[in-house]
Amino acid sequence: MRKYWAVVKHCFRIQLVYRAEVALNALEIIGRMLFARLLWGAVFAGRESVGGFTLPAMLFYYVLSSFLSSIDISGGVSGEISARIRDGTFSQFMVVPTNTQAHFITQNLGTSAFYALFTGLVAGFCALIFKAELLFSPDIAAIICALLMIAFGLVFMVCYHFFIGILTFKFQDIGFFLHLQMAVLEFVTGGVIPLVLLPESVIQALRFLPFTHVVYTPVMLLIGRTSLAEGLWSLAVLAAWTAAMAAISRFVFNRLRIKYDGVGI
Repeated sequence: MRKYWAVVKHCFRIQLVYRAEVALNALEIIGRMLFARLLWGAVFAGRESVGGFTLPAMLFYYVLSSFLSSIDISGGVSGEISARIRDGTFSQFMVVPTNTQAHFITQNLGTSAFYALFTGLVAGFCALIFKAELLFSPDIAAIICALLMIAFGLVFMVCYHFFIGILTFKFQDIGFFLHLQMAVLEFVTGGVIPLVLLPESVIQALRFLPFTHVVYTPVMLLIGRTSLAEGLWSLAVLAAWTAAMAAISRFVFNRLRIKYDGVGI
């Protein structure tokens, strides 16, 4: 455990050097909020509410969802793994005395912790500037459930992207998988629009998939727009998917790693 904690601290400190990346991440939140204000300002023209949201409440949804999306930096895992396998430098992760998948999980958690400190301040600033309605659930149990979901969500996304990355052992180019997941993930996690605006049949189908519970469900719990019972169901679904994804990606990694000769192509 100490060696993984060392990885977390190391990755946290690295961000002190690469502060420009954190600044760009913060600017992304501001850009998302500008987009949300312009889009929903037009949608709400002449309307009091849409899908049960007022405009200030909708903007607060975007503040929280943008914050959660910004601290999930797992998207770079698949690209990094793919590039390292292709250029022959992935060997360094196979010789260190850590589990390779766990190494990437702790590496991302350390980076996400640093991002959370600064992007949280930016998210709060955006909430004030855009006059978002600060509505947090008074249910402490719901907030704890949401925080647990956020933690599981971060781990799940790293395992998912780890799995996509190690497919490079099998496929010369995983560009298809990268583009496909980029096009789908942000929408199904609720980062584009609140999923409550989708048809009920679609929402019910998404309840059984993990991606909905990475951003959308914890945000809805935090703002008190879904029940604790639904939150516990979502937490159970996400925890099960996280365990399954970790097991699947580790199994595939152990099967495919024997094909790796440690040289670039």
